[in-house]
Amino acid sequence: MSEAVGVFFEDHRESKNLGRLALRGGIVSVAMQYGNGALQIVAAIILARLLAPEDFGLVAIVTVLTSFAPLLIDFGLGDATTQKGKITQGEVSSLFWLSSGIGLTVAIVVAASSPLIAWLYRDTRLEPIALCAAVTFVFYGVSNQHLALLRRTMQFGRIAKIQVLGTLAGIAIAVVIAFCGYGYWALVFRPIANALCVSFGAWFACRWRPGFPDFDNEVKSMVRFGLHVVGFSVTYTLARSVDRIALGLFYRPDQVGYYQNAVTLYDNSIFSALIQMHTVGSAALSKLQSNPDALRQKYEAALSSLAFFVMPFAAILSVTAQDLTVILLGAKWQAAGSILSIIALRGILHVVEGSQGWLHLSIGRADRWRNWGIVSLFVQVVMVLGGLPFGPSGVALAVVTASSLLAIPSIIYAGRPIGIGAALVFRAIRPQLIGAISTAVAGWWLQTTFLADYSSFVRILLSGSFCVCIYLAIVVGLFRFSGPIKVVGSIVQDLLSKRSSHR
Repeated sequence: MSEAVGVFFEDHRESKNLGRLALRGGIVSVAMQYGNGALQIVAAIILARLLAPEDFGLVAIVTVLTSFAPLLIDFGLGDATTQKGKITQGEVSSLFWLSSGIGLTVAIVVAASSPLIAWLYRDTRLEPIALCAAVTFVFYGVSNQHLALLRRTMQFGRIAKIQVLGTLAGIAIAVVIAFCGYGYWALVFRPIANALCVSFGAWFACRWRPGFPDFDNEVKSMVRFGLHVVGFSVTYTLARSVDRIALGLFYRPDQVGYYQNAVTLYDNSIFSALIQMHTVGSAALSKLQSNPDALRQKYEAALSSLAFFVMPFAAILSVTAQDLTVILLGAKWQAAGSILSIIALRGILHVVEGSQGWLHLSIGRADRWRNWGIVSLFVQVVMVLGGLPFGPSGVALAVVTASSLLAIPSIIYAGRPIGIGAALVFRAIRPQLIGAISTAVAGWWLQTTFLADYSSFVRILLSGSFCVCIYLAIVVGLFRFSGPIKVVGSIVQDLLSKRSSHR
């Protein structure tokens, strides 16, 4: 085994610099992810002007119906590789071939189901869309374990670069196809180009190559672990998709298109950052699985810092969503802005709900994570059915309500095996939560009372500045809570110093 490959198979060890290393990786990863999100928004700006809402709606129907497929392909095996204290090349080879086989199988099943999808939604255009979308799942299967090994060694910056390059490739293909007048096919080929580029990037960044599979007892144990992870992932993804599935069945494709682009803006501004922090948090806390006291301490600090930045951002996004959407996507997408103003409120407590996976995976209790996924799916379905008669806005409000109701209970359940409960969560997020809610209320008051006659750009500038001042006045001024600013500042300074020393 070469030294370059051997680093991927070193045993997990607790380090004095683990917290700082994880935070540094988190900052770099989130920064790159926001760069990736900025590219996605630029693509949305361009494609929204070249394509019709119906085009987005058609592709969104297929996307949400097959959104569980990448999770089946991963099968939780990526998290199993990242979390396991000791792992060998033979074990990872076994998981690689298993993921690749599942990817090929899922692609065949989706392709075979394309006529059924077209029949169910009474639109023949959905059949070729689903048929082409199936190709992406093959690429997911062959890159899964390479990305997992990069996460295991906390090389989050390299992963983020791969994702950005994949995004660029997808955007370039989509813009060319849209500009040539091929409509929704631009949105169909975009993820295919993205997945292909990510696969090449993962194999280039991780020089490990699979050998013959060796399905020993350790591999079987990892597969059982992965089965629990995929149980949660599939149910949680279905919970996140049930809103668009229901809208597609009962409303026109253009209504689904408005809702989909609102979700896209939310995902690329808030949810993508939470996904990146899940990757960093679960990998870092897994190294503390033998030290519950340190794990609780690091979890509280990480949650507090993440909430400090994400909660106010969600509040500001809600206040400025209407103007922001019109500026970015154009006046014909005004309906999407109204939906985004509701969905953005989910981000305030989504920070808490999204951190449950850190705990479940770090302590090796993916079975409990699976159980919570079932609860989350049930609550989401009930709430969406209640909001469905009121159209896309009613569904958006139902989604926010469901997420808010589940946030604190999700951590109480996840943290029970190591003594993490509601008291620790409230201690970690109390100033930020009060500040974010107050910011949203004050921002909406300013928008409706004083800024109604201003232009969209001026409203965004004034509202954003006002909201930032309100949040800092409450959290930093009133509660004297400024730790995350100091920590992030020191990490950024370290990164800049390190870059300067390499010049």
